Amino acid sequence: MAFSSLLFVTLFLPLYVVLYWASPRRARNYTLLGLSLVFYAWGAPRFLPVVLALGIIDYYLALSIEARRGTRAGKWIVGVAVTMHLSVLAYFKYSNFFVGELSTILTDLGAAKPLTWEKVALPIGISFLTFEEITYVVDVYRGDAKPSRSVPQYLLFLMLFPHSIAGPIFRWKDLEGQLKARGEKLDDVVFGLSRFAWGLSKKILVADAAAITADAAFSHGPAELTAGIAWLGAFAYALQIYYDFSGYSDMALGLGRIAGFRFKENFNDPYISASITEFWTRWHMSLSSWLRDYLYIPLGGNRRGEGRTRVNVMIVFALSGLWHGANWTFLLWGFYHGALTVLERTAVAKSWRMRAPRWLAVPVTFALVVIGWVFFRAADTTQAFAFLHAMAGLATPPAVAKMVPAVLVPNRSAAFMTLGIAFVIARAVFGAPREDGRYRWAFVAASPVLLVLSLLQIVNTQFVPLIYFRF
Repeated sequence: MAFSSLLFVTLFLPLYVVLYWASPRRARNYTLLGLSLVFYAWGAPRFLPVVLALGIIDYYLALSIEARRGTRAGKWIVGVAVTMHLSVLAYFKYSNFFVGELSTILTDLGAAKPLTWEKVALPIGISFLTFEEITYVVDVYRGDAKPSRSVPQYLLFLMLFPHSIAGPIFRWKDLEGQLKARGEKLDDVVFGLSRFAWGLSKKILVADAAAITADAAFSHGPAELTAGIAWLGAFAYALQIYYDFSGYSDMALGLGRIAGFRFKENFNDPYISASITEFWTRWHMSLSSWLRDYLYIPLGGNRRGEGRTRVNVMIVFALSGLWHGANWTFLLWGFYHGALTVLERTAVAKSWRMRAPRWLAVPVTFALVVIGWVFFRAADTTQAFAFLHAMAGLATPPAVAKMVPAVLVPNRSAAFMTLGIAFVIARAVFGAPREDGRYRWAFVAASPVLLVLSLLQIVNTQFVPLIYFRF
């Protein structure tokens, strides 16, 4: 059940608000857990027992780890837990890819028949759940967190419906206190619903409109592309994925706020970054910090010399790419960002970054990010390189007059994309609304209007699923 669906906005959301606030304070966590189970089961009933079983196993493993922390036995239990979760992720997310690649290799070598394989369905949110479960047992072993003493409480942490589908990635140590006591008040409902309405409008009004242009551009073959069309398609996708995912994150934070939760922000205006390094401190911040704390630093971080640091950076970005999907395009996207990050560590790049004015560094960085999104959006490496070839101005120009209308219609796509660009600029100039009063009145006042506009679009247009549902 997507947050941007008519069913969720008109039925589940009001039901959530009423049931939660009508419940006695002591029962509210159980109400949330019940709603979360219904929410997850609605979209993936077959996998609900798997998620529950893994959560219960985690609960008891963490208690065992705490009792043996600092011992070889404790380390072995952590290893078993991490291996279990990575194995589950590998099976559901990557088995189809590896079997398909192996079948292709065998066919090329002259095998009589390709491998037969019944494709495995990908459970919604499996990547996010896996990272949270690994974080939990590792933090308990490190002594950074105490394990939960309640199975329902830990399951609520894992399956809390505002974030269970596509993040942000939570850490038990950051949420444990709020699961016990939040001090929620009715003002949280007002701000939470306003944040949800803004997130919904970003998804429905901007991301889904940009998707029309992006899909039109990426639906054409290499022989039909010009540099202008390729750049327009890549730019439209850059708007789509940002407003799609940041809109979802806004909705998740708003839904959590209704129940008194204060989740950490997941985006901080990434498209105004002056470098790729800065971009990754602003984009999907819960993933970036997870990769830093649980992969980059354990690999050695920057403590073993510049050569090893660069290797660690490339490993982290390569695995980040694979985490997003089982396709060579995602791996190339990871390598691309890793290579740019390594390049920015060189003396020449550091000198340029120090001298270049921000008004120049920001559009250069944005252009590099847009180029990278081609790998993320392309169906395969062939399409990705065809797009990059056209963006470089090396493609044979087709009949441009026939192509432009196919990419830019209908007009609302261009109108809402312009709205998205204006929003990015406004955030850069004025900053984000704050709870201490800056622009809060405008933020809250505009929310009903945005909600109505979004509902009208939902009713009158075709549903576009969230991009990160695939991950």
